[in-house]
Amino acid sequence: MNTSRLLLVDDEKSLLLIMSQALRSQVTEIQQAETAEQALSVMESDEFDVVITDLKLPGLSGLDLFREARNRGCQSDFVIITAFASAASAIQALKLGAADYLMKPFDIEELRIVVERILSNRSMREDVKTLKRQLMEDVDTSGIIGKSPGIKNLMHMIQQAAPTDLAVLITGASGTGKELVAKAIHQNSERKDKRFLSVNCAALPESLLEAELFGVVKGAYTGAVSSRKGLFELADGGTLFLDEIGEMPMSMQSKLLRVLQEFIIRRIGGERDIHVDVRIVAATNRNLEELIKVKQFRQDLFFRINVFQLHLPSLRERQKDIALLAEHFIGRISGRLRKSPPRLSPEALARLENYSWPGNVRELENVIERILAFSPGEIVLPEHLPEEINQGPGSLSEVSLSDKGMDMEKELRYVRYLYMVKAMEKCEGKMGEAASLLGMTFRSFRYHFHKLCEEFGTDGAAKGDHNP
Repeated sequence: MNTSRLLLVDDEKSLLLIMSQALRSQVTEIQQAETAEQALSVMESDEFDVVITDLKLPGLSGLDLFREARNRGCQSDFVIITAFASAASAIQALKLGAADYLMKPFDIEELRIVVERILSNRSMREDVKTLKRQLMEDVDTSGIIGKSPGIKNLMHMIQQAAPTDLAVLITGASGTGKELVAKAIHQNSERKDKRFLSVNCAALPESLLEAELFGVVKGAYTGAVSSRKGLFELADGGTLFLDEIGEMPMSMQSKLLRVLQEFIIRRIGGERDIHVDVRIVAATNRNLEELIKVKQFRQDLFFRINVFQLHLPSLRERQKDIALLAEHFIGRISGRLRKSPPRLSPEALARLENYSWPGNVRELENVIERILAFSPGEIVLPEHLPEEINQGPGSLSEVSLSDKGMDMEKELRYVRYLYMVKAMEKCEGKMGEAASLLGMTFRSFRYHFHKLCEEFGTDGAAKGDHNP
């Protein structure tokens, strides 16, 4: 028997005793805890293959224990014990990566089977830690850089999600790197030798999006001069990434839902059903549950794409990663520019770490690229940084207010207009990039930009006609 260690967590001493006796022949060592806090203390000094915890505990719940353990990098397989009334929480734990759950009252033989299956699955891996390092390296080469707790947890969740064939929903603000995560999932899955294709659901009108996804038969409409496959067919056997799915029109959501239920598509104008084998990874910077409440997103589609959810923290939430990311971008961009990579002065790094980064990682990369294009020496100093980073946040002493008062709402709209114009200038009129720089969706940026241009000026309106 392989060496295996088990932690039991329950506030009922009698149940702890029963489970310990039932599982003693299957594992090498068993430890017990009566609260989640006690369990976390034990797990700080010891590693366990399996943790079996009751959902309801005094203090932190079993689900809280699971989440906190994952945040700390714990690799144990978790089994959640729950009563029928709390089944939804157990299912939530499964979505977050728990190995299994048991419904009270459970049979002892059922407990043994669950533990045996988990230990068998773990023993099939030659070395769990080696596998973890290999997967981490694969993810890192995809461009996901960081050591902050949020990124460590994200890395672990990618490892959990990638080998499965479950649909994945990636949430997070614009510019946080959602497509990189989608590619990492694909690259670490059994589909890695097949295609990874993506589409931005916000960048295309509904008619073009439907044709892009499902394909077209020649003559289906004016301009359809030839038949062509859609992304579902082209990605057959691989992964299809649906970016900004929260911007998809409701009528298009209905068509997508029908496909995801059976994975059968029909080209526009076609009469033949085509079966496809595609893994769906979707992403959004919007709160889909809020959109469901206001009837802008289908709840049944949400359930289809939200089997496994990963969240990307914003760059301001992972300040410790800024230095790592900056050095990564300096090395990569310097190689492309064929110049020796400069080093960041402590003062310049401090300015970068204190900036709010509304455009997240994408904005940081853009800033580094601009610095390297114009930086003259071997060291990046504060004066080489963009003006907005050197300025920092404003203060009350800089604010003036006339005795006659002001139209505050109009002033705020004007400030918004100035930022949007500035973003369009920096992105050379590419609206999609400008939207990402300001942490906005393409549709929202386009709507507000044209509206504000009508109010405050006409120069920007012409620039807004550029495609992202």
